[in-house]
Amino acid sequence: MRMGKKPVQTANAVGGKLMLVHGYCSGGNTFPTSQFSNNIVFNDPNQNRTHDQFANLIRNFGASYPSFGIVAHSQGGAASLHLYTYYWSGLDSATGGTRLIQSVGTPYQGTALAGNLAALGSVFGAGCGTNANLTYSGAASWLAGIPSWARAKVHYSTTSFTDVWYRYDYCNVATDLFLSDPDDGVVERAYAQLSGANNRGHKTGWCHTSGMRDPAQTSDSSRNADMNANAAR
Repeated sequence: MRMGKKPVQTANAVGGKLMLVHGYCSGGNTFPTSQFSNNIVFNDPNQNRTHDQFANLIRNFGASYPSFGIVAHSQGGAASLHLYTYYWSGLDSATGGTRLIQSVGTPYQGTALAGNLAALGSVFGAGCGTNANLTYSGAASWLAGIPSWARAKVHYSTTSFTDVWYRYDYCNVATDLFLSDPDDGVVERAYAQLSGANNRGHKTGWCHTSGMRDPAQTSDSSRNADMNANAAR
């Protein structure tokens, strides 16, 4: 049963927004705001949150708007799905478009890096610590409570490094030791899948964050244009 007060349902609510949500331990928004119309930016920089804590922060941030859809990166996708599953929010009033929650590079089934401080530190810095919700076992326990009606509202994309035959390829040489190919330097393609959701495809040549071998997946202008055009608000 959803917790909290159900928002007033307003058809074609004026003032609906597209919320851009970053991921675990991020320094801030990673999406180019100029590539998304009528957007608002969620920011909780350099933090380690459970999915539930993260979801409530998103809900509170969006409470001043009549409705919102979400484009999320990494853990932000899981937190957004958690929000839609367990709490009433502006997501329930979003209209227009065909996609309520869109995510890129979300480890819905966990990542091998989540419990390894050395691996996490090589990507995010050493300050955020491990996150149980992002481990394989923790993600499995969380997913067991996510119903099919909520999963159906998610549209997700995955990426991995450029792979050519004449060299050793990776996104991050340190994290590659812990991940099975193909991966984006943080998330393995196999563990980024969300059963019952809408898989928008996999692209090579894009990594999880900036500073890796290929460009950051959130900077893909083609994907961003598609997400913007199809987003509910």
